Amino acid sequence: MNFMTHSKIAGLLLAITMTSVGGAAAYADQTNTGRSGAVLQTAAITPLSMQFFCAKNRNECRGGGSAQVGMTPNMMMMLKQVNVHVNRSIRPKVDSADIWNLNPTEGDCEDYVLSKRSMLIKHGVSAGALRIAYTHTRRGEPHAVLVVKTSQGDYVLDNLNNSVKTLRASGYNIRTMSTANPRSWSAG
Repeated sequence: MNFMTHSKIAGLLLAITMTSVGGAAAYADQTNTGRSGAVLQTAAITPLSMQFFCAKNRNECRGGGSAQVGMTPNMMMMLKQVNVHVNRSIRPKVDSADIWNLNPTEGDCEDYVLSKRSMLIKHGVSAGALRIAYTHTRRGEPHAVLVVKTSQGDYVLDNLNNSVKTLRASGYNIRTMSTANPRSWSAG
């Protein structure tokens, strides 16, 4: 094998290793608690698929703006409309390669999340208030949802449900979440 082939193989092995490490960190339960008993957030590795998505779609990976939005009847209506629109626009399909796409005709949970995030930003919602979050479904499968930080708490937009619910009402226990900057993640 020549040098270029060795370099490509080494790069691939590094990517696989980082995915494995990132996957383990992404789904690790956090037991680090503060004096108040609240779970403390710790830094987590940004999912490799998110890193690839951001490399291809830099404008979609900007953070900033307000860390929360005011919850008004109009905001709730927009969240519901975007959630339903994207849920109906994308056909569910398992993505074994885990390539994240924006507005595909078919895709998995991350594709729904990225599409909803993009649409909300285009409608004037602060990117800093939108978080990509990992949880598990009731069947124990890893699952991504969009969390919107509002003046009345966190709300979940989910491709498995057309309703927009508070995080508590959703029943989800968030394992990892992007920060106000989607290139930076935390666990806990």
